[in-house]
Amino acid sequence: MQVGGWFYSFCEASSSWEGFSGRARHGQMQVSDPSSSKLDVELSQSALLEVLSQALLEEIFNRLENASAIASASCVCRSFKEAGRRVRSARLICLNKYHEDARAGSGLHDAKAEASTSNAVAAQGAPEGQQQQAMSIGDDEGSSSGDEYSFLVFRDVVVDFVREKPHLQQLRIEIESRLQSKTVPVPERRRTDFWLSDPFHLMRWVPSVQATLQHLCIVDYGQQAIMRRTSILKILSQNCKVLKTLDLRNMFIDSSEVEDMPRMTSFTLRCVKVIGDTLQHINARMRNLTTLALLGVFGVTHGNLDFPSMKVLCLGLSTIAKDVSIDIPSLVKLQLKIMCPEKLTINAASLKFMAFNLEVKDAAKVEMKNLHNLQEVLYGASSFATLWSLVATNQMLSKLFLDIPCMALGEDGKWLGVLKNIPLALPTFKNLLLCQKLAVLNIGPGLWHAMEVNLEELSTVQNWPPFNRLIIHMIPQNLDACLAILQLLLKPTLNSLEMYIHINSPVSYEAIVSQVTDIVSYFGQGLVFRPQLWKKSLNFSCFSF
Repeated sequence: MQVGGWFYSFCEASSSWEGFSGRARHGQMQVSDPSSSKLDVELSQSALLEVLSQALLEEIFNRLENASAIASASCVCRSFKEAGRRVRSARLICLNKYHEDARAGSGLHDAKAEASTSNAVAAQGAPEGQQQQAMSIGDDEGSSSGDEYSFLVFRDVVVDFVREKPHLQQLRIEIESRLQSKTVPVPERRRTDFWLSDPFHLMRWVPSVQATLQHLCIVDYGQQAIMRRTSILKILSQNCKVLKTLDLRNMFIDSSEVEDMPRMTSFTLRCVKVIGDTLQHINARMRNLTTLALLGVFGVTHGNLDFPSMKVLCLGLSTIAKDVSIDIPSLVKLQLKIMCPEKLTINAASLKFMAFNLEVKDAAKVEMKNLHNLQEVLYGASSFATLWSLVATNQMLSKLFLDIPCMALGEDGKWLGVLKNIPLALPTFKNLLLCQKLAVLNIGPGLWHAMEVNLEELSTVQNWPPFNRLIIHMIPQNLDACLAILQLLLKPTLNSLEMYIHINSPVSYEAIVSQVTDIVSYFGQGLVFRPQLWKKSLNFSCFSF
Protein backbone atom coordinates (compact mmCIF):
# COMPACT_ATOMS: atom_id res chain seq x y z
CA MET A 1 0.00 0.00 0.00
CA GLN A 2 1.45 3.36 -0.99
CA VAL A 3 1.62 6.27 1.45
CA GLY A 4 -0.72 8.97 0.13
CA GLY A 5 -2.17 12.26 1.29
CA TRP A 6 -4.24 10.51 3.95
CA PHE A 7 -1.07 9.53 5.85
CA TYR A 8 -0.02 13.14 6.37
CA SER A 9 -3.57 14.04 7.44
CA PHE A 10 -3.45 11.09 9.85
CA CYS A 11 -0.13 12.19 11.34
CA GLU A 12 -1.32 15.79 11.69
CA ALA A 13 -4.55 14.71 13.37
CA SER A 14 -2.73 12.38 15.75
CA SER A 15 0.01 14.83 16.78
CA SER A 16 -2.18 16.74 19.23
CA TRP A 17 -2.92 13.47 21.04
CA GLU A 18 0.69 12.39 21.47
CA GLY A 19 1.02 13.74 25.00
CA PHE A 20 -2.26 12.17 26.11
CA SER A 21 -1.37 8.72 24.74
CA GLY A 22 2.06 9.00 26.35
CA ARG A 23 0.48 9.51 29.78
CA ALA A 24 -1.74 6.49 29.16
CA ARG A 25 1.30 4.30 28.39
CA HIS A 26 2.90 5.25 31.69
CA GLY A 27 -0.19 4.39 33.69
CA GLN A 28 -1.01 8.01 34.64
CA MET A 29 -4.62 7.78 33.51
CA GLN A 30 -7.05 7.62 36.42
CA VAL A 31 -10.62 6.37 36.19
CA SER A 32 -12.93 7.44 39.01
CA ASP A 33 -16.52 6.73 39.89
CA PRO A 34 -18.18 9.75 41.56
CA SER A 35 -20.57 7.44 43.45
CA SER A 36 -17.88 5.24 44.96
CA SER A 37 -14.50 5.73 46.57
CA LYS A 38 -13.14 2.48 45.11
CA LEU A 39 -13.32 0.93 41.69
CA ASP A 40 -15.46 -2.17 41.57
CA VAL A 41 -13.33 -3.50 38.76
CA GLU A 42 -9.64 -2.82 38.26
CA LEU A 43 -8.45 -2.93 34.71
CA SER A 44 -4.99 -4.26 34.08
CA GLN A 45 -2.54 -1.84 32.54
CA SER A 46 -2.57 -3.71 29.25
CA ALA A 47 -6.37 -3.78 29.10
CA LEU A 48 -6.54 -0.08 29.94
CA LEU A 49 -4.00 0.72 27.27
CA GLU A 50 -5.99 -1.26 24.72
CA VAL A 51 -9.18 0.65 25.53
CA LEU A 52 -7.41 4.00 25.44
CA SER A 53 -5.60 3.17 22.20
CA GLN A 54 -8.87 2.43 20.44
CA ALA A 55 -10.48 5.58 21.83
CA LEU A 56 -7.54 7.72 20.72
CA LEU A 57 -7.55 6.08 17.31
CA GLU A 58 -11.23 6.87 16.85
CA GLU A 59 -10.63 10.48 17.85
CA ILE A 60 -7.82 10.76 15.30
CA PHE A 61 -10.05 9.33 12.58
CA ASN A 62 -12.70 11.91 13.43
CA ARG A 63 -10.16 14.61 12.80
CA LEU A 64 -9.37 13.30 9.33
CA GLU A 65 -12.89 14.20 8.09
CA ASN A 66 -12.09 13.75 4.39
CA ALA A 67 -13.76 10.53 3.26
CA SER A 68 -10.84 9.57 1.00
CA ALA A 69 -8.41 9.77 3.92
CA ILE A 70 -10.76 7.80 6.18
CA ALA A 71 -11.26 5.08 3.55
CA SER A 72 -7.54 4.76 2.83
CA ALA A 73 -6.54 4.66 6.48
CA SER A 74 -9.22 2.05 7.20
CA CYS A 75 -7.37 -0.40 4.93
CA VAL A 76 -4.29 -0.56 7.17
CA CYS A 77 -5.47 -3.10 9.74
CA ARG A 78 -8.49 -4.38 11.64
CA SER A 79 -8.35 -1.75 14.41
CA PHE A 80 -8.04 1.03 11.83
CA LYS A 81 -11.02 -0.39 9.96
CA GLU A 82 -13.11 -0.39 13.13
CA ALA A 83 -12.03 3.17 13.94
CA GLY A 84 -13.01 4.20 10.41
CA ARG A 85 -16.41 2.57 10.82
CA ARG A 86 -17.06 4.56 14.00
CA VAL A 87 -16.22 8.05 12.65
CA ARG A 88 -18.64 10.78 13.65
CA SER A 89 -17.64 13.38 11.04
CA ALA A 90 -17.00 13.00 7.30
CA ARG A 91 -16.77 15.03 4.11
CA LEU A 92 -17.27 13.65 0.60
CA ILE A 93 -16.19 15.74 -2.40
CA CYS A 94 -17.14 15.07 -6.02
CA LEU A 95 -14.21 16.14 -8.17
CA ASN A 96 -14.41 17.68 -11.63
CA LYS A 97 -12.37 14.72 -12.92
CA TYR A 98 -15.21 12.35 -12.11
CA HIS A 99 -17.58 14.38 -14.25
CA GLU A 100 -15.13 14.54 -17.14
CA ASP A 101 -14.53 10.78 -17.03
CA ALA A 102 -18.25 10.08 -16.88
CA ARG A 103 -18.84 12.17 -19.97
CA ALA A 104 -15.88 10.74 -21.84
CA GLY A 105 -16.89 7.20 -20.91
CA SER A 106 -13.44 5.80 -21.74
CA GLY A 107 -12.00 2.90 -19.82
CA LEU A 108 -14.46 3.10 -16.95
CA HIS A 109 -16.36 -0.14 -17.64
CA ASP A 110 -13.13 -2.12 -17.26
CA ALA A 111 -12.43 -0.36 -13.99
CA LYS A 112 -15.72 -1.56 -12.54
CA ALA A 113 -14.46 -5.15 -12.48
CA GLU A 114 -11.26 -4.14 -10.70
CA ALA A 115 -12.46 -1.90 -7.87
CA SER A 116 -15.13 -1.82 -5.23
CA THR A 117 -17.17 1.19 -4.25
CA SER A 118 -15.09 1.71 -1.11
CA ASN A 119 -11.97 1.93 -3.28
CA ALA A 120 -13.69 4.68 -5.23
CA VAL A 121 -13.86 6.71 -2.05
CA ALA A 122 -10.21 6.05 -1.35
CA ALA A 123 -9.35 7.16 -4.88
CA GLN A 124 -10.10 10.77 -4.01
CA GLY A 125 -6.85 10.89 -2.07
CA ALA A 126 -4.83 8.45 -4.16
CA PRO A 127 -2.43 9.16 -7.03
CA GLU A 128 -4.09 9.83 -10.35
CA GLY A 129 -3.15 6.45 -11.77
CA GLN A 130 -4.95 4.67 -8.97
CA GLN A 131 -8.02 6.88 -9.20
CA GLN A 132 -8.91 5.42 -12.59
CA GLN A 133 -8.80 1.87 -11.20
CA ALA A 134 -10.94 2.77 -8.19
CA MET A 135 -13.82 4.30 -10.12
CA SER A 136 -16.71 2.63 -11.86
CA ILE A 137 -19.94 3.51 -13.55
CA GLY A 138 -23.24 1.76 -13.80
CA ASP A 139 -26.96 2.17 -13.73
CA ASP A 140 -27.48 -0.05 -10.69
CA GLU A 141 -29.44 2.46 -8.63
CA GLY A 142 -31.82 3.31 -11.45
CA SER A 143 -32.09 7.11 -11.67
CA SER A 144 -35.49 8.45 -10.75
CA SER A 145 -35.67 10.27 -14.05
CA GLY A 146 -34.98 7.23 -16.23
CA ASP A 147 -31.66 8.69 -17.35
CA GLU A 148 -30.21 6.41 -20.03
CA TYR A 149 -26.67 7.78 -19.83
CA SER A 150 -24.19 6.01 -17.53
CA PHE A 151 -23.27 8.05 -14.47
CA LEU A 152 -20.17 8.23 -12.34
CA VAL A 153 -20.04 6.11 -9.22
CA PHE A 154 -19.96 9.12 -6.86
CA ARG A 155 -23.59 8.71 -5.81
CA ASP A 156 -22.92 5.03 -5.10
CA VAL A 157 -19.83 6.09 -3.15
CA VAL A 158 -21.99 8.32 -0.96
CA VAL A 159 -24.50 5.54 -0.32
CA ASP A 160 -21.96 2.84 0.54
CA PHE A 161 -19.78 5.11 2.64
CA VAL A 162 -22.65 6.46 4.76
CA ARG A 163 -24.29 3.06 5.18
CA GLU A 164 -21.08 1.72 6.71
CA LYS A 165 -20.83 4.57 9.23
CA PRO A 166 -23.57 4.03 11.86
CA HIS A 167 -22.22 6.71 14.20
CA LEU A 168 -22.14 9.68 11.79
CA GLN A 169 -23.18 12.93 13.44
CA GLN A 170 -21.76 15.47 10.99
CA LEU A 171 -21.77 15.03 7.20
CA ARG A 172 -20.85 17.27 4.29
CA ILE A 173 -21.40 16.17 0.66
CA GLU A 174 -20.40 18.58 -2.06
CA ILE A 175 -19.62 19.14 -5.71
CA GLU A 176 -16.27 20.91 -5.96
CA SER A 177 -16.28 24.54 -7.09
CA ARG A 178 -14.35 23.84 -10.30
CA LEU A 179 -17.13 21.58 -11.53
CA GLN A 180 -19.80 24.04 -10.37
CA SER A 181 -18.35 26.95 -12.30
CA LYS A 182 -17.36 25.41 -15.61
CA THR A 183 -19.48 25.96 -18.71
CA VAL A 184 -21.36 22.87 -19.87
CA PRO A 185 -23.59 22.19 -22.90
CA VAL A 186 -27.37 22.55 -22.58
CA PRO A 187 -28.03 18.75 -22.58
CA GLU A 188 -26.16 18.56 -19.26
CA ARG A 189 -29.22 20.00 -17.52
CA ARG A 190 -31.32 17.05 -18.66
CA ARG A 191 -29.11 14.56 -16.88
CA THR A 192 -29.47 13.49 -13.24
CA ASP A 193 -26.33 11.46 -12.55
CA PHE A 194 -24.76 14.15 -10.35
CA TRP A 195 -28.01 15.35 -8.78
CA LEU A 196 -27.24 14.88 -5.08
CA SER A 197 -30.68 15.97 -3.82
CA ASP A 198 -32.51 13.45 -6.03
CA PRO A 199 -35.22 12.07 -3.67
CA PHE A 200 -34.57 8.49 -4.83
CA HIS A 201 -30.86 8.87 -4.11
CA LEU A 202 -31.49 10.47 -0.69
CA MET A 203 -33.72 7.58 0.40
CA ARG A 204 -30.83 5.18 -0.23
CA TRP A 205 -28.64 6.66 2.51
CA VAL A 206 -30.60 9.05 4.77
CA PRO A 207 -32.43 6.29 6.74
CA SER A 208 -29.11 4.70 7.71
CA VAL A 209 -28.09 7.78 9.76
CA GLN A 210 -31.53 8.83 10.98
CA ALA A 211 -30.72 8.10 14.63
CA THR A 212 -27.36 9.93 14.77
CA LEU A 213 -27.13 12.70 12.13
CA GLN A 214 -27.08 16.15 13.74
CA HIS A 215 -25.31 18.38 11.20
CA LEU A 216 -25.71 18.14 7.42
CA CYS A 217 -24.44 20.20 4.49
CA ILE A 218 -25.14 19.33 0.84
CA VAL A 219 -23.71 21.42 -1.98
CA ASP A 220 -25.54 20.12 -5.06
CA TYR A 221 -24.55 20.29 -8.73
CA GLY A 222 -26.45 23.39 -9.78
CA GLN A 223 -26.42 22.64 -13.51
CA GLN A 224 -28.69 19.64 -12.91
CA ALA A 225 -30.31 20.31 -9.53
CA ILE A 226 -31.76 23.75 -10.24
CA MET A 227 -33.87 22.33 -13.07
CA ARG A 228 -35.92 19.88 -10.97
CA ARG A 229 -37.63 19.97 -7.60
CA THR A 230 -36.40 18.03 -4.61
CA SER A 231 -38.41 16.99 -1.56
CA ILE A 232 -35.25 16.92 0.57
CA LEU A 233 -36.89 18.77 3.47
CA LYS A 234 -39.71 16.25 3.61
CA ILE A 235 -37.25 13.33 3.61
CA LEU A 236 -35.01 14.84 6.29
CA SER A 237 -37.92 15.88 8.51
CA GLN A 238 -39.40 12.38 8.36
CA ASN A 239 -36.15 10.53 9.02
CA CYS A 240 -33.62 12.70 10.87
CA LYS A 241 -35.35 13.62 14.11
CA VAL A 242 -32.15 14.74 15.87
CA LEU A 243 -30.96 17.05 13.08
CA LYS A 244 -29.79 20.39 14.51
CA THR A 245 -28.09 22.29 11.68
CA LEU A 246 -28.81 22.11 7.95
CA ASP A 247 -27.06 23.85 5.05
CA LEU A 248 -28.42 23.31 1.51
CA ARG A 249 -27.01 24.90 -1.65
CA ASN A 250 -27.72 24.93 -5.39
CA MET A 251 -31.15 23.26 -5.36
CA PHE A 252 -34.81 23.72 -6.27
CA ILE A 253 -36.54 22.93 -2.97
CA ASP A 254 -40.18 22.00 -2.53
CA SER A 255 -41.00 22.61 1.13
CA SER A 256 -44.73 21.90 0.91
CA GLU A 257 -44.63 18.57 2.78
CA VAL A 258 -41.98 19.31 5.40
CA GLU A 259 -42.85 18.00 8.85
CA ASP A 260 -41.97 19.40 12.27
CA MET A 261 -38.23 19.68 12.95
CA PRO A 262 -38.13 20.68 16.64
CA ARG A 263 -34.39 20.04 17.12
CA MET A 264 -33.33 22.39 14.32
CA THR A 265 -31.45 25.45 15.57
CA SER A 266 -29.68 26.64 12.40
CA PHE A 267 -30.89 26.55 8.79
CA THR A 268 -29.05 27.93 5.74
CA LEU A 269 -30.19 28.10 2.12
CA ARG A 270 -27.69 29.42 -0.42
CA CYS A 271 -28.29 29.88 -4.16
CA VAL A 272 -31.56 27.97 -4.17
CA LYS A 273 -34.94 28.23 -5.81
CA VAL A 274 -37.99 27.69 -3.61
CA ILE A 275 -41.77 27.76 -3.81
CA GLY A 276 -43.68 30.89 -2.79
CA ASP A 277 -44.76 29.65 0.67
CA THR A 278 -41.32 28.53 1.83
CA LEU A 279 -40.92 31.21 4.50
CA GLN A 280 -44.27 30.18 5.96
CA HIS A 281 -43.26 26.52 5.99
CA ILE A 282 -39.94 27.27 7.71
CA ASN A 283 -41.67 29.46 10.29
CA ALA A 284 -44.28 26.78 11.03
CA ARG A 285 -42.07 23.66 11.11
CA MET A 286 -38.76 24.91 12.57
CA ARG A 287 -39.98 26.87 15.56
CA ASN A 288 -36.80 26.55 17.60
CA LEU A 289 -34.42 28.10 15.09
CA THR A 290 -31.90 30.54 16.54
CA THR A 291 -30.20 31.24 13.18
CA LEU A 292 -31.78 31.47 9.73
CA ALA A 293 -29.69 32.45 6.70
CA LEU A 294 -31.28 32.75 3.26
CA LEU A 295 -28.65 33.83 0.73
CA GLY A 296 -29.53 34.21 -2.94
CA VAL A 297 -32.98 32.64 -2.59
CA PHE A 298 -35.40 32.86 -5.52
CA GLY A 299 -39.16 32.37 -5.52
CA VAL A 300 -40.40 33.62 -2.14
CA THR A 301 -43.68 35.53 -2.49
CA HIS A 302 -44.56 36.25 1.14
CA GLY A 303 -43.77 35.32 4.72
CA ASN A 304 -44.49 36.14 8.34
CA LEU A 305 -41.58 35.30 10.64
CA ASP A 306 -42.20 35.18 14.40
CA PHE A 307 -39.72 32.68 15.81
CA PRO A 308 -39.72 32.78 19.63
CA SER A 309 -35.95 32.35 20.19
CA MET A 310 -34.22 33.54 17.01
CA LYS A 311 -31.03 35.58 17.45
CA VAL A 312 -29.64 35.89 13.90
CA LEU A 313 -31.58 36.41 10.66
CA CYS A 314 -30.03 36.91 7.23
CA LEU A 315 -32.65 37.57 4.57
CA GLY A 316 -31.26 37.53 1.04
CA LEU A 317 -34.21 37.31 -1.34
CA SER A 318 -33.39 37.68 -5.04
CA THR A 319 -36.99 38.12 -6.23
CA ILE A 320 -39.54 40.71 -5.16
CA ALA A 321 -41.98 39.43 -2.53
CA LYS A 322 -45.36 41.01 -1.89
CA ASP A 323 -45.37 41.06 1.91
CA VAL A 324 -42.63 40.14 4.40
CA SER A 325 -43.13 40.61 8.13
CA ILE A 326 -40.40 40.13 10.76
CA ASP A 327 -41.82 40.13 14.29
CA ILE A 328 -39.03 38.66 16.43
CA PRO A 329 -38.51 40.40 19.80
CA SER A 330 -35.44 38.23 20.60
CA LEU A 331 -33.57 39.09 17.37
CA VAL A 332 -30.06 40.50 17.90
CA LYS A 333 -28.55 40.50 14.39
CA LEU A 334 -30.43 41.25 11.15
CA GLN A 335 -29.00 41.34 7.64
CA LEU A 336 -31.24 42.46 4.79
CA LYS A 337 -29.87 42.05 1.27
CA ILE A 338 -33.01 41.72 -0.75
CA MET A 339 -35.08 42.98 -3.61
CA CYS A 340 -37.35 45.30 -1.67
CA PRO A 341 -40.79 43.72 -1.03
CA GLU A 342 -43.93 45.69 -1.73
CA LYS A 343 -44.43 45.74 2.03
CA LEU A 344 -41.74 45.13 4.64
CA THR A 345 -42.40 45.28 8.39
CA ILE A 346 -39.70 44.85 11.05
CA ASN A 347 -40.44 44.63 14.78
CA ALA A 348 -37.33 43.67 16.79
CA ALA A 349 -36.98 45.33 20.16
CA SER A 350 -33.68 43.59 21.03
CA LEU A 351 -31.94 44.30 17.72
CA LYS A 352 -28.37 45.57 18.16
CA PHE A 353 -26.65 44.91 14.82
CA MET A 354 -28.26 45.63 11.45
CA ALA A 355 -27.08 45.43 7.83
CA PHE A 356 -29.43 47.20 5.42
CA ASN A 357 -28.71 46.66 1.73
CA LEU A 358 -31.77 47.27 -0.42
CA GLU A 359 -33.22 49.98 -2.60
CA VAL A 360 -36.59 51.10 -1.29
CA LYS A 361 -38.88 51.76 -4.25
CA ASP A 362 -41.26 54.69 -4.24
CA ALA A 363 -44.28 52.39 -4.16
CA ALA A 364 -42.84 50.16 -1.41
CA LYS A 365 -43.85 50.48 2.21
CA VAL A 366 -41.12 49.89 4.80
CA GLU A 367 -42.10 50.07 8.45
CA MET A 368 -39.71 49.65 11.39
CA LYS A 369 -41.06 49.28 14.92
CA ASN A 370 -39.31 49.26 18.30
CA LEU A 371 -35.80 49.64 16.92
CA HIS A 372 -34.20 51.71 19.68
CA ASN A 373 -31.12 49.72 20.74
CA LEU A 374 -29.00 49.61 17.60
CA GLN A 375 -25.25 49.75 18.19
CA GLU A 376 -23.94 48.98 14.69
CA VAL A 377 -25.41 49.67 11.25
CA LEU A 378 -24.08 48.70 7.83
CA TYR A 379 -26.02 50.69 5.25
CA GLY A 380 -25.72 50.33 1.48
CA ALA A 381 -28.23 52.15 -0.75
CA SER A 382 -28.49 55.17 -3.01
CA SER A 383 -31.29 56.65 -0.87
CA PHE A 384 -30.49 57.51 2.74
CA ALA A 385 -34.02 58.26 3.97
CA THR A 386 -34.26 54.96 5.87
CA LEU A 387 -30.85 55.55 7.44
CA TRP A 388 -31.86 58.88 8.90
CA SER A 389 -35.02 57.40 10.39
CA LEU A 390 -32.81 54.81 12.10
CA VAL A 391 -30.34 57.44 13.31
CA ALA A 392 -33.13 59.56 14.77
CA THR A 393 -34.23 56.72 17.07
CA ASN A 394 -30.80 55.19 17.71
CA GLN A 395 -28.50 58.01 18.74
CA MET A 396 -26.24 55.64 20.70
CA LEU A 397 -24.81 54.14 17.51
CA SER A 398 -21.12 53.32 17.94
CA LYS A 399 -20.21 51.89 14.51
CA LEU A 400 -21.49 52.88 11.07
CA PHE A 401 -20.72 51.75 7.52
CA LEU A 402 -22.04 53.81 4.59
CA ASP A 403 -21.90 53.02 0.89
CA ILE A 404 -23.62 53.59 -2.44
CA PRO A 405 -23.68 50.38 -4.56
CA CYS A 406 -22.40 51.96 -7.77
CA MET A 407 -19.03 50.23 -8.27
CA ALA A 408 -18.99 47.18 -10.58
CA LEU A 409 -16.48 44.39 -9.86
CA GLY A 410 -15.90 41.20 -11.85
CA GLU A 411 -15.84 37.76 -10.27
CA ASP A 412 -12.06 38.02 -10.12
CA GLY A 413 -12.30 41.36 -8.29
CA LYS A 414 -11.30 43.48 -11.28
CA TRP A 415 -12.90 46.93 -11.27
CA LEU A 416 -15.22 47.23 -14.27
CA GLY A 417 -16.33 50.84 -13.87
CA VAL A 418 -19.10 52.94 -12.34
CA LEU A 419 -22.63 51.62 -12.80
CA LYS A 420 -24.96 53.90 -14.69
CA ASN A 421 -28.35 55.10 -13.44
CA ILE A 422 -27.26 54.91 -9.78
CA PRO A 423 -27.82 58.27 -8.03
CA LEU A 424 -24.63 59.66 -6.49
CA ALA A 425 -26.25 62.21 -4.18
CA LEU A 426 -24.40 62.59 -0.88
CA PRO A 427 -26.12 61.80 2.40
CA THR A 428 -26.86 64.71 4.72
CA PHE A 429 -23.75 64.24 6.84
CA LYS A 430 -24.83 66.80 9.44
CA ASN A 431 -27.44 64.28 10.59
CA LEU A 432 -24.57 62.16 11.89
CA LEU A 433 -24.06 64.75 14.62
CA LEU A 434 -26.98 63.09 16.40
CA CYS A 435 -24.65 60.12 17.00
CA GLN A 436 -22.41 61.55 19.69
CA LYS A 437 -21.19 58.07 20.65
CA LEU A 438 -20.07 57.20 17.11
CA ALA A 439 -16.56 55.73 17.41
CA VAL A 440 -16.08 54.04 14.01
CA LEU A 441 -17.00 55.42 10.58
CA ASN A 442 -16.46 53.05 7.64
CA ILE A 443 -16.85 54.53 4.13
CA GLY A 444 -17.44 52.20 1.17
CA PRO A 445 -15.98 52.65 -2.34
CA GLY A 446 -19.24 53.83 -3.90
CA LEU A 447 -19.77 56.57 -1.34
CA TRP A 448 -16.12 57.61 -1.63
CA HIS A 449 -16.60 57.99 -5.39
CA ALA A 450 -19.70 60.13 -4.76
CA MET A 451 -17.63 62.27 -2.38
CA GLU A 452 -15.02 62.79 -5.11
CA VAL A 453 -17.73 63.76 -7.61
CA ASN A 454 -19.45 66.10 -5.14
CA LEU A 455 -16.36 67.58 -3.50
CA GLU A 456 -17.67 71.13 -3.61
CA GLU A 457 -20.84 70.16 -1.75
CA LEU A 458 -18.87 68.05 0.72
CA SER A 459 -16.60 70.97 1.57
CA THR A 460 -19.58 72.81 3.10
CA VAL A 461 -19.83 70.22 5.90
CA GLN A 462 -18.27 71.94 8.89
CA ASN A 463 -18.75 69.48 11.74
CA TRP A 464 -18.38 65.72 12.05
CA PRO A 465 -19.08 63.34 14.93
CA PRO A 466 -16.08 62.72 17.23
CA PHE A 467 -15.23 59.30 15.80
CA ASN A 468 -11.73 58.03 16.60
CA ARG A 469 -11.41 55.36 13.90
CA LEU A 470 -11.87 56.05 10.19
CA ILE A 471 -11.94 53.18 7.68
CA ILE A 472 -12.01 53.95 3.95
CA HIS A 473 -12.43 51.55 1.03
CA MET A 474 -11.76 53.38 -2.21
CA ILE A 475 -11.23 53.10 -5.93
CA PRO A 476 -9.69 56.57 -6.27
CA GLN A 477 -10.24 58.45 -9.52
CA ASN A 478 -8.66 61.82 -8.73
CA LEU A 479 -5.68 62.22 -6.42
CA ASP A 480 -6.29 65.90 -5.62
CA ALA A 481 -9.93 65.24 -4.75
CA CYS A 482 -8.95 62.34 -2.47
CA LEU A 483 -6.46 64.48 -0.57
CA ALA A 484 -8.99 67.29 -0.18
CA ILE A 485 -11.59 64.89 1.25
CA LEU A 486 -9.11 63.46 3.73
CA GLN A 487 -8.22 66.90 4.98
CA LEU A 488 -11.92 67.44 5.72
CA LEU A 489 -12.25 64.14 7.61
CA LEU A 490 -9.03 64.11 9.62
CA LYS A 491 -9.70 65.57 13.05
CA PRO A 492 -7.77 65.74 16.35
CA THR A 493 -10.07 63.06 17.84
CA LEU A 494 -8.90 60.54 15.25
CA ASN A 495 -6.33 57.95 16.34
CA SER A 496 -6.64 55.35 13.53
CA LEU A 497 -6.89 55.78 9.76
CA GLU A 498 -7.28 52.56 7.74
CA MET A 499 -7.23 53.03 3.99
CA TYR A 500 -7.95 50.21 1.54
CA ILE A 501 -7.03 51.11 -2.06
CA HIS A 502 -8.31 48.86 -4.84
CA ILE A 503 -5.62 47.08 -6.81
CA ASN A 504 -7.04 48.32 -10.17
CA SER A 505 -7.54 51.94 -9.16
CA PRO A 506 -6.83 54.72 -11.71
CA VAL A 507 -4.74 56.40 -8.99
CA SER A 508 -1.87 54.14 -7.97
CA TYR A 509 -1.45 52.82 -4.44
CA GLU A 510 2.04 54.29 -4.15
CA ALA A 511 0.96 57.76 -5.25
CA ILE A 512 -1.88 58.14 -2.79
CA VAL A 513 -0.10 56.49 0.15
CA SER A 514 2.90 58.78 -0.27
CA GLN A 515 0.74 61.90 -0.16
CA VAL A 516 -1.46 60.72 2.71
CA THR A 517 1.58 59.77 4.78
CA ASP A 518 2.77 63.38 4.59
CA ILE A 519 -0.65 64.70 5.66
CA VAL A 520 -0.92 62.26 8.57
CA SER A 521 2.53 63.23 9.83
CA TYR A 522 1.18 66.64 10.89
CA PHE A 523 -1.02 64.90 13.48
CA GLY A 524 1.94 63.38 15.29
CA GLN A 525 2.20 59.89 16.71
CA GLY A 526 -1.36 59.94 18.02
CA LEU A 527 -2.72 59.04 14.55
CA VAL A 528 -1.80 55.63 13.15
CA PHE A 529 -2.05 55.25 9.36
CA ARG A 530 -2.58 51.73 7.96
CA PRO A 531 -2.73 51.57 4.13
CA GLN A 532 -3.55 48.28 2.37
CA LEU A 533 -4.62 46.95 -1.01
CA TRP A 534 -7.99 45.28 -1.58
CA LYS A 535 -9.48 43.39 -4.51
CA LYS A 536 -12.65 41.36 -3.98
CA SER A 537 -14.21 42.05 -0.60
CA LEU A 538 -14.35 44.80 1.97
CA ASN A 539 -13.02 44.50 5.50
CA PHE A 540 -15.84 44.40 8.06
CA SER A 541 -13.78 42.83 10.85
CA CYS A 542 -14.51 45.70 13.21
CA PHE A 543 -18.24 44.91 13.08
CA SER A 544 -20.04 42.15 14.94
CA PHE A 545 -21.36 40.42 11.81
